[in-house]
Amino acid sequence: MSEYSVSNKELIIFFVVTFGFTIGMGIIMAFTYTKYSMHGFAQVQMYYPAIGVMTALLLNNERRKELPMKFYGVYLFLTITSVFFLLVEIFIFHKDPGTYADYLLFPGSIMLVLMYFADEKEKIDRFGLKLGKNVKKSLRYIVLFVILRLCAAFLSAFIFGDVKEFINIFLSAKTFTGLFMLLLLFPFQFAMFLGEEYGWRYFLQTALQERLGKRKGIILLGFIWGIWHLPLNLFFYSPEAPFYSTLNRLIVCIAYAIFFGFVYMKTKNIWTVSIIHFLNNGLIFYSIEANIANSGKFVLINLLCASIVYFPFLFSKEYEKYEKEIELTNDL
Repeated sequence: MSEYSVSNKELIIFFVVTFGFTIGMGIIMAFTYTKYSMHGFAQVQMYYPAIGVMTALLLNNERRKELPMKFYGVYLFLTITSVFFLLVEIFIFHKDPGTYADYLLFPGSIMLVLMYFADEKEKIDRFGLKLGKNVKKSLRYIVLFVILRLCAAFLSAFIFGDVKEFINIFLSAKTFTGLFMLLLLFPFQFAMFLGEEYGWRYFLQTALQERLGKRKGIILLGFIWGIWHLPLNLFFYSPEAPFYSTLNRLIVCIAYAIFFGFVYMKTKNIWTVSIIHFLNNGLIFYSIEANIANSGKFVLINLLCASIVYFPFLFSKEYEKYEKEIELTNDL
């Protein structure tokens, strides 16, 4: 799929599939969250944006012959099987869901690696999955994100008066061992993070920025991404404070959409933003900027940190350059 080529029909199918699964599973969460852990639902939900993209492209007769069918097929099978086992665990075995989804993630990721190399290289590259694109630039932005992530965490700790606790984390050898192990885990867990990034960055960012311009498009993307988390906010992250949890998630998703979108425009490498997303979730334990938000103070501090660390990228030359290109195209 070349840039700025998402049709209205494909966009509608993407939303129907992505949010259809999210809402449907969210309804099940609403009736079961007081009895079971919702961790499995959170994990499997990360697959939905990717299958939204894949379904939209598979239903396009002109594109179908050009698609990396082996990779898409395994990804769709992994998602549907994971959803099936979640439902089986709840309604048949009456146990906490997610065990089978965890078991499927490792072999599923390995199978996706195999299918990546089994599919035709041209098809893999054509539909946004090329691995070796702008590698040096990608590494710089991955390192930059880790620095920014820790800066945001330190700023939060400073405001909350937890600087000593924050510093103590990095005085422990276990922290660095954990960070090293985290890097090794990506090849065995990437299916989840590619699931979100293939949908949000590769597909929806392109579609919205084409229609609204780069800045408005990325802000709307962040809002949609935040709303998509609603079932998790209501029934997993902070069911005792759903308003603050939802508001916090909107702030975080808009902030990350700005930075992730910046990186994607710079690298055109979906694996780069997938790694960044993976690292972000891994680093969540090294800061107070976690999923759980139960007060207005927490939300305001997150807004302040995002405004200082991530929002300035919205005024970068990259956004400005593309904004001008869109305006010029519209004028023509």
